[in-house]
Amino acid sequence: MATRSHSRFTDDVFCTPVPTAAEINIKTVDTLRDEIFSSNSNEQFRAGLHTAEEIKSRELYEKYPPNFKHENKIFIFDLLNKEHKYSPSEHKSILITRWKPFVPFIETNNSIKTKVSYHKDVFDYKPIGDKETTVEWYLNFANSDLFGYYGGRLLAQDELQVLECVELGALREYLVQTTNTVGSHTVGSNANNSKSVPTPILISNVERVIDLNTKHIYGNAFADANKKQLTEAFHAVHPPQIVNLIAIEAPSHGEGPYTYDQIHFILSTSYTGFKAAQILANKTHTMNNHQSSSKTLRTIIHTGWWGCGAYGNNRQMMLITQMLAAQWAQIDEIIFHTQTDEHQDDIKQADNIFKKLIEVKKVEEVIDEIVKLNLQWEKSNNT
Repeated sequence: MATRSHSRFTDDVFCTPVPTAAEINIKTVDTLRDEIFSSNSNEQFRAGLHTAEEIKSRELYEKYPPNFKHENKIFIFDLLNKEHKYSPSEHKSILITRWKPFVPFIETNNSIKTKVSYHKDVFDYKPIGDKETTVEWYLNFANSDLFGYYGGRLLAQDELQVLECVELGALREYLVQTTNTVGSHTVGSNANNSKSVPTPILISNVERVIDLNTKHIYGNAFADANKKQLTEAFHAVHPPQIVNLIAIEAPSHGEGPYTYDQIHFILSTSYTGFKAAQILANKTHTMNNHQSSSKTLRTIIHTGWWGCGAYGNNRQMMLITQMLAAQWAQIDEIIFHTQTDEHQDDIKQADNIFKKLIEVKKVEEVIDEIVKLNLQWEKSNNT
């Protein structure tokens, strides 16, 4: 009998304890809302912050330690702790925010022209901007249940981020073990019609402590990797890199041409996540650098083939919509990490289409124009 290839949708389901009251001190949204919206420039989005919590990293990590299940992930985690048991830096906190979906909007007085660039590499989390004036964000290609498969046998983009930033494993344990205000869902339901709506989760000020070379161990191959391969792939990061994440889930497994509603969902998801990143710039910059800045901050977003691969989205579609969302959200720069130069035709086509669409002044008309492109869903690669 043929065996079914593994994907994040067929992973083992691990039982978690019944939620209980949190055993750590938490700063909640009542206080954080004023800190996040300290200037009036984004006041119109204040109600869009669904909830927020700021948690001391070390306390979170010690009370709710990561719980890797697969033997190869346990092996990597043990390598990290072999010479010196890892614990998050003292006095460091992480901020987790969850946002209601924003209606994409094209501001007529938007003076920012988003810079778009393409890097033929993967995320290395090395800052490219001046840390005094720049806040950089990285996409997490999320599942609707954030980090839900981090401990299992798969090593896709989401699981890799948790393995390299192990305190995210502690955050997952906190989210599922406690009664908290954030929850772990990056997608919610519209109260009026029960349709799915994006509820992006952004995480500020996480430490990346492992650099894993995934050339031979990515995706389903990770579970079959031997200890020699894992040891050669492992590199501890000293001092830790500071990472800020935008966790958004793309739609998946469609067929035929994209519909108006599907395109609207993609734009709403990316626009909400990107705009939230821009809103969080001042608060996140203060956390990243342990001091506030009086300067105007630039926001850079690092992304890639979000929603492609396992989810089967069209590459041109995901490039076009992310570029549009970045422009509408007043992001200073968006960088697509394309891994290789394999898809240059898609990049060139998407770039040309984007340059035409940014001249259109209404979101509805932009979506109509994208529908006319007749872009087709692709097939999942089952990673």
